[in-house]
Amino acid sequence: MVDISALTSLRTPTQAESVIEINSPNQISDLFSRGFFQKPFYLLGLGANVLFTKDFPGPVCVIKLKGRNAVAKNSQELLVELAAGENWHESVMWAVGNNWSGMENMALIPGTVGAAAVGNIAAYGQNQQDIIDSLTAVNLTTGQTETFAASDCHFAYRESIFKNEFAGKYLVTSVTYHLFRTARPELSYHAARHASLLSELKRLREVSEVNRPLRNRAGAAGTGSSRTDLPDTDQYSVQEVAAAVISLRTSKLPDWTKINTAGSFFKNPRVPRQVAENIKTRIPDLQIYPAEKLSYIPPGREADFVKIPAGMLLDQLGWKGKKIGHVGTYPHHALVIVADPGTSGQEIYEFAEKMRTDVQTQLAVNLEYEVVVV
Repeated sequence: MVDISALTSLRTPTQAESVIEINSPNQISDLFSRGFFQKPFYLLGLGANVLFTKDFPGPVCVIKLKGRNAVAKNSQELLVELAAGENWHESVMWAVGNNWSGMENMALIPGTVGAAAVGNIAAYGQNQQDIIDSLTAVNLTTGQTETFAASDCHFAYRESIFKNEFAGKYLVTSVTYHLFRTARPELSYHAARHASLLSELKRLREVSEVNRPLRNRAGAAGTGSSRTDLPDTDQYSVQEVAAAVISLRTSKLPDWTKINTAGSFFKNPRVPRQVAENIKTRIPDLQIYPAEKLSYIPPGREADFVKIPAGMLLDQLGWKGKKIGHVGTYPHHALVIVADPGTSGQEIYEFAEKMRTDVQTQLAVNLEYEVVVV
């Protein structure tokens, strides 16, 4: 058995039969030909969204596939193919550095490209499913590489076919994204208890303007002329948006490279509208969002369901900054569980279950795990 505690951001003391790094498609073919995928195995990226509650009986495969390739679509758009093992945040900043728009709101989310697609990550109004053009994956039953259009992936809120029906049956090798050559800022995200993306953009621009040397802030001395080289207040660059997102995330979320955490532990719940209205009598500033892109809602009944923030529910019940034993929630965000070094996965899971039970008992809402529990 091999220690795999360093392979996840929660760093729980866990062992597996072995650890194998997958660095090339040829290696996948070789493993398939030797019958490797016929026994229990687990596919892992950066391990930023996984909780091991016990030792794993088979090998853990760490996806290290690398490569980035941009292909022109037309003068305004392009397709960017990223290998599944590429670091997601680094890939976002690569696109930002090239002034390509479409994924900048998802900056600083830990994980790999493959995991981002499988988990259909989203942030500040941008979603994986809205920018994915297609992806390639190896069928671990046949050994063949298959291409999936975005519509084939059955994306839903933090879900895809590769996280459900195809879990353990396919290995995603690359994802192709549809991006734009000029900034198309998505600034609609707003939460009452937190700074909105737009307000953070305005704040950072004001700070930048104040810090600029006086001679550059005005025209020639004594002329009274004003600066005209700043873009219109509502038109922000890709770089400005990414900087604002990074600023917001670092202000309210722990640094996962230094603190044992898996980020947001639960999904924002989808509930009948009446349940949300009942909760609103207890939490007047409760945010209620359209329950879009939720595949399990019966056709024709979409308007009966809404999405509400799990963090606000947990705040109301006093979970922000609460600690039991070696596990607690981050002082700035009740949805984020953090743990002391060496804490077992079972103890973290039991803490999370206490949170779920409390929300169910007091607010009649079932919290679903966003973190994958193994």
